[in-house]
Amino acid sequence: MHSALLAIALKGLGPCLRLREFQASSGIRGETTARDVLNYLVRNGIGQRSQCTYSFSKIDKMKLAIHALENGNDLETISRALSWQDFEALTSTLLNLAGYTPECNIYLSEPYRMQIDVVGVNPNSCLAIVADCKHWKKNHLSSMLNHARKQAMRSIELLKCRRNISQAIPIVLTLYPMDVKFMEGIPIVPVSKFDSFIQDLSISLHEIKVLSRDMIPKF
Repeated sequence: MHSALLAIALKGLGPCLRLREFQASSGIRGETTARDVLNYLVRNGIGQRSQCTYSFSKIDKMKLAIHALENGNDLETISRALSWQDFEALTSTLLNLAGYTPECNIYLSEPYRMQIDVVGVNPNSCLAIVADCKHWKKNHLSSMLNHARKQAMRSIELLKCRRNISQAIPIVLTLYPMDVKFMEGIPIVPVSKFDSFIQDLSISLHEIKVLSRDMIPKF
C-alpha cells in the first residue's frame, strides 16, 4: 500500500461507510483504489467490514495515524487529520485495557483553572497515570521540558483534590515517533509505545517521577 494513500484515507474514516461515501470524504477517485485501501485497513486490524459497509471508530483512526507515521508519512499532515478526541479515545482505551479506570477532560479550578486530558486510576494501588496529549510537529527538547513541568504541576493539584489517588505519574503523550524519553523523571511517550509503557511500568519506575500525597505541603 502506497504510504500517501494511508494519509489520505484518514480524512475518510467514519462509522458505517459505503465505498462511495469513503471516496467522497477521502478524495480517492478510483473505485478500485478506494476498495483496496479499505480492505487493506481491515486486514491490518483497522476497522471492520460487514457486507457492503465499513465501520471505523476513533481508535481505528488513531491506529491508522500511527501506521501511516510508521510508513513514512509527514507528522504535520497526519496531525491535521486528527482531533483531540481521537487521541484521548485511544489513550483512555489503552488505560482501561491495562486495568485502570480512565477519565477524560478533567477541569480543576484552584489555585487557577487547568485541564488534564486523560487520567487513569488503578483501583487497587490508587496510582494514577496523568496524561497530557500533544500534537507535536517537531521534537524540541525545550518544549518537552516545559510541558513536562506543567504536567507535574497539574498532577500535584489533582492529588490535592482527589482522595482516591495516593500517587500520580505525570506523562506527556505525543504522536512524534521516537524512543521514550525522561525529562526530569517525567516520561515523554510516543502513543505508538504507550501500551508497552503501561505494561512495563514497574520495570521503569526507577527512572520515573512518582508524585505522592505525602509530598504535598500541609498549611
